[in-house]
Amino acid sequence: MAALLFAPAPAHAQRGGSRNPKELIKQAEKLYDQKKYLEAAALLEKASESLSDTRIIYNIARAYDQAGKETEAISYYEKYLTDGEDAQLRKRSRSAIDRLRLQKEKEEKAEVERKRLQAEAAEAQRRVETERAAAKRAEEANQLRLNAAREETQVSRKRMQVTSFALGGVALAGVGMGTVFGLMANGSRADFNGATDLESKLAARNTTRSNALLADIGFGVGLVGAVAAVLLYPKEPVTKPGKARLTSAPRGTGAGVEVNF
Repeated sequence: MAALLFAPAPAHAQRGGSRNPKELIKQAEKLYDQKKYLEAAALLEKASESLSDTRIIYNIARAYDQAGKETEAISYYEKYLTDGEDAQLRKRSRSAIDRLRLQKEKEEKAEVERKRLQAEAAEAQRRVETERAAAKRAEEANQLRLNAAREETQVSRKRMQVTSFALGGVALAGVGMGTVFGLMANGSRADFNGATDLESKLAARNTTRSNALLADIGFGVGLVGAVAAVLLYPKEPVTKPGKARLTSAPRGTGAGVEVNF
């Protein structure tokens, strides 16, 4: 095949030139055998400037074809179809053009598919990054809400503690008042028992009743305040881990799990 492609042009086809075109063709043949197709094509193009043999055009097309340069190869094959005279080479040129065009079309489709896949991958990556950013923003917003709720809970807890302490103080004051007036009521009753005249007994009785009433009010306020203080004082949430145990189940239903909290 190489001998056919790089057959020397006839001597009468030379137009002349500073460099021998036959020598260029021989060098191109060597480069072609060494699979240096682009270098061979370049030398053949220089040789074609001095020789009018159309077989050089076909050789250039073959060199570009072997180098994988479809566009250049098709261009020279088409040029040979226009100017070439050898029927066999014209047939080969036409077949090569069809093959290269089909190959080029497949490569273009493959390139389009590759770009489409790249675009889809980039779009998928963009969606992942967008979703990741949205999830991060949502997490940050949720964390802010949790922090705000925690702060509000702490403020409310402090308010309840203050209220509970105040009610505790009221309870202590009520108990103290009840104790004082209770002692005073006992003293008035002693005066009532020791009185020898009716007027003194009536006065001691009224005083005893008044002190006893005030003592009852004081103890009642103390009791209500103490209960309210205990109820309003915020409790720490206590969470105990649940305990699970394996229990038997009716036949045919398998084992069951019982969880206690």
